Amino acid sequence: FRKIYYFFRSRYLIKKYAYKREEFEDRDVLERIIFPEILARHNPKTILDVGREDYQQFYNKFFEKRELWTIDINPKTKKFGSSNHIIDDVTNLKKHFENNYFDFILMNGVFGWGLNNGNKIENAFLAIYDILKPKGIFVLGWNDDVVPLNKIVGLKKLKPYYFKPLKNNQFTCINGNHTYNFYIKEE
Repeated sequence: FRKIYYFFRSRYLIKKYAYKREEFEDRDVLERIIFPEILARHNPKTILDVGREDYQQFYNKFFEKRELWTIDINPKTKKFGSSNHIIDDVTNLKKHFENNYFDFILMNGVFGWGLNNGNKIENAFLAIYDILKPKGIFVLGWNDDVVPLNKIVGLKKLKPYYFKPLKNNQFTCINGNHTYNFYIKEE
């Protein structure tokens, strides 16, 4: 039942709030495929969305009646975040959350677009690993891999997660400029 509900709920939210986009463009994949699958299959209660822009404000509606946190370093994005919004650098996650807190973490469009420094990258992904619960899912959406993913210690601690709807643990969108990687934290 949840799968059917989130399939239709996502389409409703996209039609009502999203800008026009091609099928399998990066936002389309996130909103039409990734969010409904995560909600239906994993039913996360605690969610962290790293990075916010104006066109993402309606993402809060996907996670209604759940504990949604957003974080962005830019104070101007607060109005697009959740009611639990933090203005801070992603490298400081451990200052705000205890270990094993989140069921689902999304970082989309931050790695390579603000999170570019090697030390900051390592600190951010180690913090994500720490605050993600065992069996928690981490989705990384990126355009530019400023550091190869297989070299990042925090990501190496996570296990690649086979994301069934996209038939892989990595998916590159139609324009070839955006990729999603899926991870799970083992127990």
